[in-house]
Amino acid sequence: MKPSDDSEHPQPGPQRPQSSALSILMLAAVLGLVWFAALPPEVFKDGTDPQRFTLIIIIALVAVAAWGVLLAKEQNLRVGQVEEERDLFFRLSLNIFGVLSLDGHFQRLNPALINILGLKPENVEGMSLTDIVHADDVAIAREGLTALAGGRPIQIELRCRCGDGSYRWLNWSANPLLEESRIYAVAHDVTDRKAGEDALRAEFAFRKAMEDSVLTGLRAIDLKGRIIYVNHAFCELVGWGAEELIGQNPPFPYWPDKDHDQNWRKLQTCLAGDAPAEGMELRVRRRNGKLRDVRLHVSPLVDAHGIQTGWMTAMTDITEQRRARAELQAANDRITTVLEGLDAAVYVAEAASGALLYSNRAYEAQTRFAGDASHMGVPQPELGDYPVDPRKLNTRDVPRELFDGELQHPATGQWFHLRERALRWVDGRVVRLAVATDVSALKRAEELNREQEARLAKTSRLIAMGEMASTLAHELNQPLSAISNYSMGCVNRLKSGNYKHEDILAAMEKASAQAARAGNIVRRVRDFVRKSEPRRTLVNIGQITEDALGIADIEARRLGARILTTIPEGLPMVLADRIMIEQVLLNLIKNAAESMQDLPIEQRQVHITASLTEDAIEVSVADNGSGISDEHLENLFSPFFTTKQDGMGMGLNICRSIIEFHKGRLWVDANPAGGSIFSFTLPQEKSLEPEYDA
Repeated sequence: MKPSDDSEHPQPGPQRPQSSALSILMLAAVLGLVWFAALPPEVFKDGTDPQRFTLIIIIALVAVAAWGVLLAKEQNLRVGQVEEERDLFFRLSLNIFGVLSLDGHFQRLNPALINILGLKPENVEGMSLTDIVHADDVAIAREGLTALAGGRPIQIELRCRCGDGSYRWLNWSANPLLEESRIYAVAHDVTDRKAGEDALRAEFAFRKAMEDSVLTGLRAIDLKGRIIYVNHAFCELVGWGAEELIGQNPPFPYWPDKDHDQNWRKLQTCLAGDAPAEGMELRVRRRNGKLRDVRLHVSPLVDAHGIQTGWMTAMTDITEQRRARAELQAANDRITTVLEGLDAAVYVAEAASGALLYSNRAYEAQTRFAGDASHMGVPQPELGDYPVDPRKLNTRDVPRELFDGELQHPATGQWFHLRERALRWVDGRVVRLAVATDVSALKRAEELNREQEARLAKTSRLIAMGEMASTLAHELNQPLSAISNYSMGCVNRLKSGNYKHEDILAAMEKASAQAARAGNIVRRVRDFVRKSEPRRTLVNIGQITEDALGIADIEARRLGARILTTIPEGLPMVLADRIMIEQVLLNLIKNAAESMQDLPIEQRQVHITASLTEDAIEVSVADNGSGISDEHLENLFSPFFTTKQDGMGMGLNICRSIIEFHKGRLWVDANPAGGSIFSFTLPQEKSLEPEYDA
């Protein structure tokens, strides 16, 4: 029914008196008819006047007609009131009311359109519903209009464009009247509800995503133990789906058969609210039969009204954690066993305070042996022995080496090789890890070895002098014969009395020179073979070479070889034992001279050179003899290895020991001109060791 304007309906107010009169007239007519109908029949039999009867009939008809007019007027009045109320509802409604044609064009809209969409009704009338909906909702609007054109009511939600270009969600409820070719529709603004639903969906999606991303299995049970909720992680942990677990009563399918009694007791403990705060450990059986170790943490499940409805359980898989912990414990046991079985003392001390954090059995035994419960179980470096102050180290400075050297215990006299390293301890503190190895026996062995090497070196020198005895005797015989001749000549001159003072003086000076020559030979031999402890002092390599040549030159002349030296002046001093280095030079010169026996005498030359390298002085002894074969080269410095028929094989081995004692190096190279070049280095020392007498 089409709503009408106010001008189309007469006002009901002025018609009310007429309506009352008509009502009285109608009531009188009805009463007259009742009275007429109640007259006895005898009245009409007596021949009553017909005109009177006709009058009565007319009066009755008039009354009936007046009654009909009255009823029609009242009906029109009620219709007018309904239309007024409908128009008032149409204008004042907060929802959009609209009348559309069957093809979806608006014919009339109420003012609520302005409040909701900000559009004037007169601007929208004539437009189609699809003209104001969002492009993504046009298909839905067309499907709805098709259903309405077919006579079916619809209820759809569409995004409709506002006057400012924005969109609001409207819930359209529409019914078609095909006989009027109209559609009556009501649109309710559901934008806020849609926003709430979207927010709720987003919140639900967020919570669902968060719940599914949690690695901890969550399970909720009611107060009787029935499962009412499980999350994805719980299902993954046990291997059963949520639809299979929800509603299950204990015993649960993931309980191992042999653990039922134990799991029942733990479940009863949880339902009683006595679950320990640190959690409980148990085993679960996955659907594939594999067992997993888990830890459960139980807390009350309280609803929005503060009423406890069950228990919430957080289940964490600790299988790998247990395995790693077992492996870690096994590794710790192995490391502890190794450390406790070491002969070396191992301890860890805090770098800042020196407090002992760990020590092995060897350290504790050494502490008891030393009779000191402090860190003096093994000797400690002085603070100045460290490259940095360990007390000032922080975590950014570690790991780093602190000390590596040998120390002697002040109380026991034991020698220890101590190595300390700064590192970060398990709790984050900077500590000193120290490993102290008792090297007292090694020290004694080294000392004994040095004594044996010294004795062997002296023996070697004695053997060399024994081999040179005849040569030395011949060398001494010459100055002694000259002295004897000069002395006898002077005696004969003096006895004859025929002499000049100048001749006697000249002869005695020559005899004195020959005596000095013989004395130098004897001194050098005596110095060379005397027993003495190694004593390193600052010496000049040129002076050492000159003293060595005093003896070596005698042997070289016997073998028909010449010695040439190239030693520059100004070479720095070296810290060495003079006699030992002379022994090395003598041995190398003698070997070089002997290697050239197959050459003509004029080609037998030994070249001695010295030069300054980066941190040492290098001395070389070169010959042009037969050289050394490759098969002999590897064993050349081995004890008792010799290429001589009557050699002992100790010369070169002793030479290498002497050079290594001086922290140098001895090696051999092939001479490009033929023969061999033996070279050794003597490091430059910046400090002088204390001298001591034999």
